[in-house]
Amino acid sequence: MQKLQSKKFKCLYTSWLSICCIAAIASCSNPSTIADKIRLGTFNLENFDGLKAEKVDAVSQIIERNFDVIGLQEVSPIAAEKLKEKLNKSKQWEFILGETGGRQRVALFYRKDAITAQKVTEWQQVNITGTLRSPLVTYLKVGQKDAKDFDFTLVVVHQKGGGGKDADRLRQNQSDRLRQEVDKYQQNSQSDPDLILLGDFNSPTWADQNRGLRDAPLTFLTRTIETDAKENCLKKRGQPKTPDGRPRFSNRGTGCVIDHIAISKSPKGAEEEYIPQSVQILDPQKDLGFDSDRTYFSKVSDHLPVRAIFRVK
Repeated sequence: MQKLQSKKFKCLYTSWLSICCIAAIASCSNPSTIADKIRLGTFNLENFDGLKAEKVDAVSQIIERNFDVIGLQEVSPIAAEKLKEKLNKSKQWEFILGETGGRQRVALFYRKDAITAQKVTEWQQVNITGTLRSPLVTYLKVGQKDAKDFDFTLVVVHQKGGGGKDADRLRQNQSDRLRQEVDKYQQNSQSDPDLILLGDFNSPTWADQNRGLRDAPLTFLTRTIETDAKENCLKKRGQPKTPDGRPRFSNRGTGCVIDHIAISKSPKGAEEEYIPQSVQILDPQKDLGFDSDRTYFSKVSDHLPVRAIFRVK
């Protein structure tokens, strides 16, 4: 983690279908009370190029009604601008876009009326081949400039996709380098202890491809949602759900939870602000108002959004 030296950054430390279901989306979602909590999440938008107005509309509805800040994956520069334009018809949103990944970049979107954000750096060492995505590191503060509200460092991740030994090996190496970056960050006395990593890791937490982070001083909130490690969803290719019908997978193709939210542990980390048991994989019908899972997957993405809620004060 680079030492934070700019006066502007130091000041920060002190001081959001179409189709037929838009109405259903509106009726099933509750607005957040930003003064009390913040809804934070991750969402892989599956090659989101911004050229289909229907998808831009659907994504903006999902984000606006379910999140205050969200890390996105597979976003083109054009799509980021289109999404911001659509979101700003309701509330003021802003985004920070990663510099790597071509037309499939990572991005951070946040409510500008309630949150301030500044890019810190990108962890380029994790981008092993130079053609992957470097994790995007930003500093965020919720609430007023001088208030003692929740501030934290957020890292948006998108690991190497695909199957096979070469892809597995790349993800393992990326995980090892992610661990090195986390260690450097947490050993820096100027780093905020509240650290959150989220994104598409392309593997379950228990897979070998995540070995570097398993024993890190982080709590993977999504671990409580995953199927048992002995039930290898990567081979089963099912779409497991809880007894009450909620998804235990975030990616349709693998049937696994591969989109994660990991937070620094108590007593000083972001775990202190996390509202227990609030992490969820949002269900297309129960949470997002679609008439079926099939409609969602065909119109929006092969991934489901993942959300966790944090106390602001």
